[in-house]
Amino acid sequence: MYKKRILSLSLAIIAAASAVLFSGCSGNQASNGTQAPAQAQTETKADTDADQGDAAAGPDSDSSGGEIDYGSLELTMGSTGAADDISTQAMTYMKDYIEEKSGGAIKVNTFPSSQLGATVDQLEMTGQGSIDLFLEANYMTSNGVNEAKVGSLTFTYGSKEDYRKVNESELTQQWKDKFCELNNIKIIANNWYRNGTALVSNREIHTVEDMKGLKVRIPPVDITMECFSELGMNPTPIAYNESLLALQQGIVDAIWCTEDAAYTMGFYEVAKYLIELNSYFDAMYVYMNYDLYQDITDVQRELIEEAALKAGEYYSGLADDILAENVAKMQEAGIQVISLPPEEVDKLKAPMKEIADRHEAAGEWPVGTYDEILTILGE
Repeated sequence: MYKKRILSLSLAIIAAASAVLFSGCSGNQASNGTQAPAQAQTETKADTDADQGDAAAGPDSDSSGGEIDYGSLELTMGSTGAADDISTQAMTYMKDYIEEKSGGAIKVNTFPSSQLGATVDQLEMTGQGSIDLFLEANYMTSNGVNEAKVGSLTFTYGSKEDYRKVNESELTQQWKDKFCELNNIKIIANNWYRNGTALVSNREIHTVEDMKGLKVRIPPVDITMECFSELGMNPTPIAYNESLLALQQGIVDAIWCTEDAAYTMGFYEVAKYLIELNSYFDAMYVYMNYDLYQDITDVQRELIEEAALKAGEYYSGLADDILAENVAKMQEAGIQVISLPPEEVDKLKAPMKEIADRHEAAGEWPVGTYDEILTILGE
């Protein structure tokens, strides 16, 4: 039976174990030794609700009709999303899917709202094994995968479909494998596609020129800071759970976040404007301690991965469904919604190639990698 690793596990031991076990970081470790295919995002929320209903009917059966033996396993899963955020709803979906399909043999204890710490802390704890699973945005670039920065140039993607093409590419898989090697963390799902981002702002903004000097909260990601700085803004890294207070106290003029989070995190309550940027899309990732990923049985692993991917489909459907509803609620509360026109979106995207060329010239990633991104996008 798997025994939970304690927080005091030395980083030296983890690094050594990661180096030995790295061969398993590549792809998804299915029982047949093949990599699971990228998940097409065509399933509707109704479809995933139906799947969850099937799971609720009882534990899975094997090919002979007998119940699958899931053993006994208890997992801890953290996130930074608010209690009523759609990410938390989807995390609960994942928990329920696992518990119902396993007939209660696998239990998942969830802790949203940064209960287990800030993002950086929870990622570190996941690598150490004191957290088993963690739901958060893509933090590969801040954890040793410098070349993944080219995929995180903030304003490269003009649509969710553009981002999906890159996120499900072999190039991204290579970055995920390296992240696993360096951090002892396996990314078991990255198909939790979020809505586009916005600025929840106390400054009225209609053009890129209006953004000059804007003090804006961003996550602590170097490449994100560089992209905002290149456009003349004053990016300020602040923990997600401290963003609302920072806006209230005037430490920042605006918060950069997904458009739905502007509502669920309450940012709109202290801001005058919601600026739809129409130029950045990303996904939530499900991180898993790699020692645990290897230690558990094949059927346990396969169920957890299946649940993470199904929950990603469920989350993506929620994101699409709830956006219009939340925007309407924010407008009713008095916030003014401003949508950047295409010509201003083009101005946001223009500097990204220059930033990429600069990093390539400095040897931070292979020359031509940004061009590879553009090829994947069909540009």
